[in-house]
Amino acid sequence: MSRRAAALAGTIAAAALVVAGCSADDEPSTAPPATYTSVPAPAALSSAAPSKEAGSASGEQANVKRGANTGQPGVDVLITVEYTAGKVTPPAGAVDVQVGDHVKVRVSVDQPQTVDVQGQPDKTTAVQPGEAEDIDWKVAKAGDTRVTLSGPGTVLTTVHAA
Repeated sequence: MSRRAAALAGTIAAAALVVAGCSADDEPSTAPPATYTSVPAPAALSSAAPSKEAGSASGEQANVKRGANTGQPGVDVLITVEYTAGKVTPPAGAVDVQVGDHVKVRVSVDQPQTVDVQGQPDKTTAVQPGEAEDIDWKVAKAGDTRVTLSGPGTVLTTVHAA
Protein backbone atom coordinates (compact mmCIF):
# COMPACT_ATOMS: atom_id res chain seq x y z
CA MET A 1 0.00 0.00 0.00
CA SER A 2 1.37 3.40 -0.88
CA ARG A 3 1.86 6.21 1.61
CA ARG A 4 -1.04 8.13 0.18
CA ALA A 5 -3.39 5.19 0.42
CA ALA A 6 -2.29 4.58 4.03
CA ALA A 7 -2.85 8.24 4.95
CA LEU A 8 -6.27 8.20 3.30
CA ALA A 9 -7.23 5.00 5.12
CA GLY A 10 -6.10 6.53 8.42
CA THR A 11 -8.12 9.70 7.80
CA ILE A 12 -11.22 7.68 6.95
CA ALA A 13 -10.78 5.54 10.08
CA ALA A 14 -10.42 8.66 12.27
CA ALA A 15 -13.52 10.22 10.74
CA ALA A 16 -15.46 7.00 11.34
CA LEU A 17 -14.46 7.05 15.02
CA VAL A 18 -15.57 10.69 15.39
CA VAL A 19 -18.92 9.98 13.75
CA ALA A 20 -19.42 6.88 15.88
CA GLY A 21 -18.41 8.79 19.02
CA CYS A 22 -21.87 8.40 20.47
CA SER A 23 -22.49 4.76 21.18
CA ALA A 24 -25.90 3.15 20.88
CA ASP A 25 -25.84 2.56 24.65
CA ASP A 26 -26.13 6.29 25.43
CA GLU A 27 -29.54 7.37 26.70
CA PRO A 28 -30.86 10.60 25.12
CA SER A 29 -31.01 13.39 27.65
CA THR A 30 -34.35 15.06 28.39
CA ALA A 31 -32.77 17.87 30.37
CA PRO A 32 -32.43 21.19 28.53
CA PRO A 33 -28.91 22.18 27.51
CA ALA A 34 -27.02 24.54 29.79
CA THR A 35 -27.64 27.43 27.38
CA TYR A 36 -31.41 26.85 27.20
CA THR A 37 -33.50 30.03 27.56
CA SER A 38 -37.24 30.31 27.59
CA VAL A 39 -38.77 32.38 24.79
CA PRO A 40 -42.27 33.80 25.40
CA ALA A 41 -44.96 33.00 22.88
CA PRO A 42 -45.77 35.87 20.49
CA ALA A 43 -48.77 38.02 21.36
CA ALA A 44 -51.90 37.49 19.31
CA LEU A 45 -52.45 40.25 16.76
CA SER A 46 -55.81 41.94 16.55
CA SER A 47 -57.56 42.74 13.32
CA ALA A 48 -56.21 45.80 11.50
CA ALA A 49 -59.65 46.65 10.16
CA PRO A 50 -61.37 49.54 11.94
CA SER A 51 -64.24 48.60 14.16
CA LYS A 52 -67.62 50.25 13.89
CA GLU A 53 -68.57 49.33 17.46
CA ALA A 54 -67.41 51.45 20.40
CA GLY A 55 -65.31 49.53 22.89
CA SER A 56 -65.41 46.35 20.79
CA ALA A 57 -63.17 43.37 21.35
CA SER A 58 -60.99 44.38 18.40
CA GLY A 59 -59.27 47.04 20.51
CA GLU A 60 -61.24 50.22 19.73
CA GLN A 61 -60.08 53.10 21.91
CA ALA A 62 -62.38 53.97 24.82
CA ASN A 63 -62.39 57.63 23.76
CA VAL A 64 -63.78 56.82 20.27
CA LYS A 65 -67.48 56.37 19.55
CA ARG A 66 -68.94 55.43 16.19
CA GLY A 67 -72.31 55.65 14.48
CA ALA A 68 -75.33 55.75 16.79
CA ASN A 69 -73.00 55.44 19.81
CA THR A 70 -71.88 59.06 19.28
CA GLY A 71 -75.31 60.21 20.43
CA GLN A 72 -75.21 62.93 17.77
CA PRO A 73 -77.12 62.72 14.49
CA GLY A 74 -74.90 63.03 11.44
CA VAL A 75 -71.67 62.34 13.35
CA ASP A 76 -69.97 59.13 12.22
CA VAL A 77 -66.97 59.26 14.57
CA LEU A 78 -66.65 61.13 17.90
CA ILE A 79 -63.18 61.35 19.45
CA THR A 80 -62.79 62.78 22.97
CA VAL A 81 -59.37 64.00 24.19
CA GLU A 82 -58.12 65.97 27.17
CA TYR A 83 -54.95 68.07 27.51
CA THR A 84 -53.98 68.69 31.13
CA ALA A 85 -50.63 69.24 32.84
CA GLY A 86 -48.92 69.06 29.45
CA LYS A 87 -50.20 65.57 28.63
CA VAL A 88 -52.77 64.22 26.17
CA THR A 89 -55.26 61.77 27.67
CA PRO A 90 -55.62 59.21 26.32
CA PRO A 91 -52.21 59.35 24.62
CA ALA A 92 -52.39 60.58 21.03
CA GLY A 93 -53.08 57.76 18.64
CA ALA A 94 -54.53 57.14 15.21
CA VAL A 95 -58.25 56.64 14.66
CA ASP A 96 -59.33 54.85 11.49
CA VAL A 97 -62.20 56.40 9.52
CA GLN A 98 -63.55 56.20 5.98
CA VAL A 99 -63.53 58.93 3.34
CA GLY A 100 -66.92 60.66 3.63
CA ASP A 101 -67.22 60.20 7.42
CA HIS A 102 -68.26 63.21 9.52
CA VAL A 103 -65.65 63.35 12.31
CA LYS A 104 -65.99 65.37 15.52
CA VAL A 105 -63.17 65.85 18.03
CA ARG A 106 -64.17 67.06 21.52
CA VAL A 107 -61.28 68.73 23.37
CA SER A 108 -60.96 69.66 27.07
CA VAL A 109 -57.98 71.63 28.44
CA ASP A 110 -56.65 73.00 31.73
CA GLN A 111 -55.22 76.18 30.13
CA PRO A 112 -56.51 78.27 27.20
CA GLN A 113 -55.45 76.63 23.93
CA THR A 114 -56.13 76.84 20.20
CA VAL A 115 -56.95 73.62 18.36
CA ASP A 116 -56.11 73.22 14.65
CA VAL A 117 -57.03 70.57 12.10
CA GLN A 118 -54.07 70.03 9.75
CA GLY A 119 -54.86 70.91 6.14
CA GLN A 120 -58.14 72.63 7.06
CA PRO A 121 -57.43 76.35 7.62
CA ASP A 122 -61.07 77.05 8.50
CA LYS A 123 -61.00 74.41 11.26
CA THR A 124 -59.45 76.23 14.20
CA THR A 125 -61.12 76.82 17.54
CA ALA A 126 -60.22 78.32 20.91
CA VAL A 127 -60.72 76.08 23.95
CA GLN A 128 -61.06 77.42 27.49
CA PRO A 129 -60.50 75.48 30.72
CA GLY A 130 -63.67 73.84 32.03
CA GLU A 131 -65.44 74.04 28.66
CA ALA A 132 -65.15 71.14 26.20
CA GLU A 133 -65.01 72.44 22.63
CA ASP A 134 -65.95 70.51 19.48
CA ILE A 135 -64.24 70.77 16.12
CA ASP A 136 -65.69 68.78 13.23
CA TRP A 137 -65.29 68.18 9.50
CA LYS A 138 -66.23 65.79 6.74
CA VAL A 139 -63.31 63.62 5.57
CA ALA A 140 -62.75 64.42 1.89
CA LYS A 141 -59.65 62.39 1.02
CA ALA A 142 -57.62 59.39 2.14
CA GLY A 143 -54.59 59.96 4.36
CA ASP A 144 -53.71 61.24 7.82
CA THR A 145 -55.09 64.42 9.35
CA ARG A 146 -53.60 65.60 12.66
CA VAL A 147 -55.53 67.54 15.25
CA THR A 148 -53.03 69.67 17.19
CA LEU A 149 -52.69 72.42 19.77
CA SER A 150 -51.26 75.39 17.86
CA GLY A 151 -49.21 76.79 20.76
CA PRO A 152 -47.11 73.81 21.83
CA GLY A 153 -47.75 71.92 18.56
CA THR A 154 -48.89 68.90 20.54
CA VAL A 155 -50.73 66.22 18.54
CA LEU A 156 -54.06 65.40 20.18
CA THR A 157 -55.06 62.68 17.71
CA THR A 158 -54.48 61.58 14.13
CA VAL A 159 -57.45 60.71 11.92
CA HIS A 160 -56.48 58.08 9.35
CA ALA A 161 -58.87 57.91 6.39
CA ALA A 162 -58.89 54.99 3.99
